[in-house]
Amino acid sequence: MSQATLMSREEYVAFLNLLLEAERAGAHTLADWIDEPAAGADIRAPLLAAQRDEARNCASLIELLMAAGAKPSMATGGFHRRARSLCTWAERLSFLNRGQAWVERRIAEALPRLEDQTAKQVLAAMRESHRANIDVCDRLLRSVASARERAAVSLHPMPHKEMQ
Repeated sequence: MSQATLMSREEYVAFLNLLLEAERAGAHTLADWIDEPAAGADIRAPLLAAQRDEARNCASLIELLMAAGAKPSMATGGFHRRARSLCTWAERLSFLNRGQAWVERRIAEALPRLEDQTAKQVLAAMRESHRANIDVCDRLLRSVASARERAAVSLHPMPHKEMQ
């Protein structure tokens, strides 16, 4: 197995800023969704935890960028704009999971190319938080699907036998 080529400083800064923009988009999106009246406690609490992870990740990425003497991006990733068009919780949670998985994969690909041990530790922890949030969203998706099935059944009750 060959040794991965270490990232140049320019690649490292671009990578951290890409993640920062994605995490910022995730934090904004989750904040929007959590504030909706339709977000019941069963959805609000786990999404609030995920939103806090995204915000904490933003802070960590800014710290890494500043430690590298780089300017943190002020942009927000396109995820936030695309998420605004989603109406159902099933659509939203699926989209969120795809975004979480995208970040997790990018970090996994980058870790062997990083020289800085602090950055490796921070990004490995960020990767794990994304894995955990994917698991939470999977459970929420199953719950939403189950609730949708129960609602469909309640809309189509079994016919009553006529009383004799």
